[in-house]
Amino acid sequence: MKLAEEMNKMAELEEKYAIKLDKDFRGWGNPAVDSLIETIALDSKKHAILYRTAAYLVEGKSLSIIDIQYEALEKSLKTHIETEEKMIKNVKELASKVENEGAKKILMEIYGDEVRHHPFMKNLLKLVVKGETITEEDVFNLVFRDLPTHGAPGPMFE
Repeated sequence: MKLAEEMNKMAELEEKYAIKLDKDFRGWGNPAVDSLIETIALDSKKHAILYRTAAYLVEGKSLSIIDIQYEALEKSLKTHIETEEKMIKNVKELASKVENEGAKKILMEIYGDEVRHHPFMKNLLKLVVKGETITEEDVFNLVFRDLPTHGAPGPMFE
């Protein structure tokens, strides 16, 4: 079995697990327990997405986006990174004030997630997208310079 196929199979297992978990534990009558189970199911859904993305990369498929999309993504990620920096500070501060061990563990889990997400988001543009950005000039050249018809309809339209 190819590596990408294995990853896609893992994605399917994660998705099935998330559905089963949600079905098996939905509505136990305690909103806190329901919420905690839901977070586990959401993690499985996230893992499925990450497996599919890894498979996509292993298959050598392009993650190209045009430069305008890149700029919008960069702006959005910068805003999210700034927000996350505040969240990291706030959740750590909040956890230090909480005496209930269960609540403290939950807050520290959130803190851990935020800390793990932060470098991933900071590197996302560099690691995955930036090296393959297609500029408007590239698209223009592809359509108007590099095609034999230079952007005009081909012979089948004449």
